[in-house]
Amino acid sequence: MRDAVNWHQPSQLYSLAMTTIHTHYASMKALDALRDSARVTSKVNAQMATGQRIQTAQDDAASLAVSHMLSAQYHGIQVATRNLNDGISLAQTAEAALVSVTDAMQRMRELAVQAASGLISDAQRAHLNQEYQALKAEISQVVTQTRWNGFRVFRELSETEFEIQSGPNASDRMTLTIPKVYATGDLQAFPNGDFETGNVNDTSVSGWTIGNERIQLNGTSMVGGWPTPTDTTKPAPSGGDAVSMSSGAFSSRLVGTDNPQGGSKSLLMESTGVSVASYGVVHGPYIISNSPLPMVAGDKVSFDWKAQGGGDAYDVYAYLLNTDTGATFPLLNESGSSGAMTTSWATVEETVPEDGNYKFVFVSGTFDATGGTAAGARLYIDNIDGPGVASPTLNTTDVTTTASASQAMTQIDADMGAAQHARAVLGAFISRVNHAADGLIEHFHNLAESRSRMADTDYAQATMEVSRAQITQSGAQFVLAQSRRSLQAAVGIVESNDKIVKG
Repeated sequence: MRDAVNWHQPSQLYSLAMTTIHTHYASMKALDALRDSARVTSKVNAQMATGQRIQTAQDDAASLAVSHMLSAQYHGIQVATRNLNDGISLAQTAEAALVSVTDAMQRMRELAVQAASGLISDAQRAHLNQEYQALKAEISQVVTQTRWNGFRVFRELSETEFEIQSGPNASDRMTLTIPKVYATGDLQAFPNGDFETGNVNDTSVSGWTIGNERIQLNGTSMVGGWPTPTDTTKPAPSGGDAVSMSSGAFSSRLVGTDNPQGGSKSLLMESTGVSVASYGVVHGPYIISNSPLPMVAGDKVSFDWKAQGGGDAYDVYAYLLNTDTGATFPLLNESGSSGAMTTSWATVEETVPEDGNYKFVFVSGTFDATGGTAAGARLYIDNIDGPGVASPTLNTTDVTTTASASQAMTQIDADMGAAQHARAVLGAFISRVNHAADGLIEHFHNLAESRSRMADTDYAQATMEVSRAQITQSGAQFVLAQSRRSLQAAVGIVESNDKIVKG
C-alpha cells in the first residue's frame, strides 16, 4: 500500500487548510484596494490638473450647485462693474460738454453787459451781436450733437434718462437723469402736420415739398437727396416698380371732406389715367417734410391715413428718412381695395429706432391688380405728429439794443443756472457710482474667496490624498505578490502529494 499523507502532522493540516486556489481572500482585498487607490489617484490628479475640486456632479452635487450660483454672481459683478464705469464715462462726457456750454454763456453774458451800455453805438452792438450769435449757435450745436455710444446725451427742454444695470441681479438698476440744459422755452409742434395752414384745393403746402411724379421704391429714385427704400412686399402677381408706364397724371392738393380728429383739411395725393404694363406698380406722387426733425431712439411718431382705389388697386408707402445717414425706417406699407372701395381712416404710431434728424416721406401708389394695364389710386394723409422741436428762449435773444441786451443777461443767468444744476447732478452721480463700484469690487473679492473655498482644489489635501493612494497601491501590490507566492506554495504541495501518491 502506498504511503499516504500523515494527517496527524499539524503543520501539514494547517498548510492545506490556509493555502487555497479557488478563493483567495487576501488577493481579493488587495485588488479592491488597488481599484480604490487608482480611482482616488485619477480623481485627485484631475483636481490638481484643472485646479477644480469638483469635476462632475457625482463628486459633490450640492457644492456644485452652490458654486454655479456663486459663479453667476461672480461674473455678473464683473460685467456690472464695467457698466458702472461706462456710466461714469457717460457722465464725464456730459459734464465736459457742459463746461463748454457754461464757458460760452459766460462770454455771451460779457457781450450782453457791454452791449447794454449806452456808451456804444448800434453799429458796435451789431459787431458784438455777431460773436454773440456765433456762441449761441455753438451752444445749440453742443447740446444737440453731444453723443455717447450713439446716444444723444442732452435734451434742450426735458430730462434725458439712462438706465444702468448696476449689479448681478435683475433688480439692481440705477438711473442717470441728466437735467434739461435750457431753463425756459417751449416745444414747437411739428410744422403743419395737420395741414390746417392753407386753403382747400391749394396745390402747394407750407412745410412740405410735393413731388407730382412717379418714383420707384427700389433704390433707383432720389427723394430728399437720398435713394428711396426698397419695397420688398410687392402685391402679387405684380412685376414691381420697374415695369414701364405709358401714361399717367399725378396731383396733390388740400381737401376739406371727411377729416379725422375734428380737423378741417387733409392732404390728397392722386394718380389718374395710369397705363402700365400688365400687373405693374406705379408709385407717385409723394411729399417730404422740408425741415428735419431731431429725434432720439424711443420717440414716437404718428399719422392718420386712408387710401382709395381709382383706376385700380392702391399700393401706399411711408417712411422716415434719416438725413444724417440716409437710412430709412418704414411707417406704412399697404396694398388693396381695387375699384372705388375706400378704406376707413387708420392711425399709425411707430417708435423711432435710433437718434438722428428725420424727415417724413409719404408715397401714394397704385398697381394693376387685374392685369388690364389700367391703374390709379389715392392716398389721404393727416395729423402727422412727432416729438416736437425745442425752441429755448435763449435761441431768440440778441444784443442789438440796450433793451435786448438786458433781456439776454436775464435769460443767460437762468440758463447758466440750469447748466450748473446739471453739472451738480452729474457730479453727484459720479460720486455715487464710484462708491457703488467700490462696493461691488469688495463683494467681488468676497465671492471669489467663497467660490474658491467651495470649488477650487486644496493642493495640500490633494497631495496628501495622492500620497495615501500611492502607499495603498504599494501595500496592495505587496499583498498580491505574497498571494502569488502562496499560490505557488499551494501548487508545490499539490506536486508533492502527487509524487507521494505515485510513490
